[in-house]
Amino acid sequence: MMSLIEDLIAAIEGRLSRLEVERVVIGLAYCAVLLSDGSLGLAATPHGAWGCRTHPAAGELAGRRATELARGLLSPDPLDSAMGLATVNAVLGEGARPSPDPVEAMGVGREHVVGVVGFIAPLIRALKGRAKEVLVFERDPSRPGVLPDWAVETELPRCDIVFITGTAFANKTVGHLLGLSRGRAAVIGPSTPLWEGLINWGIDYLFGARARDTGAVLRTVAEGGGTKALFRHGLEKVALWRS
Repeated sequence: MMSLIEDLIAAIEGRLSRLEVERVVIGLAYCAVLLSDGSLGLAATPHGAWGCRTHPAAGELAGRRATELARGLLSPDPLDSAMGLATVNAVLGEGARPSPDPVEAMGVGREHVVGVVGFIAPLIRALKGRAKEVLVFERDPSRPGVLPDWAVETELPRCDIVFITGTAFANKTVGHLLGLSRGRAAVIGPSTPLWEGLINWGIDYLFGARARDTGAVLRTVAEGGGTKALFRHGLEKVALWRS
């Protein structure tokens, strides 16, 4: 049986096979991949245990087939996986619409236990006071009130609504997280693949992003910009959802 990520790559390989990599920018917060048709995709730059390190193919990535970089999403190497996700994201999102408010769209109410996988500060602030309980799972559990990522095994199944960071595709945990989820599920953030097929995997909403100004987005990534800076400079919030 194909994994979710294998299914995603298989669905877009035909489109990717016609394209080459025009430019790769690896910033402090995000990786950006620009393809030969002008499309641009993003994925969060991995940190944590891997720290800041160089890439062995630096200086040789531009000009490669887009499919080669995209298959990095299947790699155990964190940086190759992030570049793979950014490449995949570049060719997705054509059917996306302006994003509704995620909390409203997912129908969060005071009777709900809500899980957030990944520390997404604006979302967590919006959920506080709206839900019965908000459980935040993070690989780095040093923040106050945050549970370690392994706590999803026991706590995620009791959540009525789950928001999963798009970086779960890069670190290969998205399939397992969806398997643990018993309620409604959404993927959120600029790393989110805006592929309609993910709805068939039990995802209700995909809250992602699209570059309306590729030059501004590339410049912001290169200058070390994070999510807030990107939405100020060339990125817009879009979404896909079950009709």
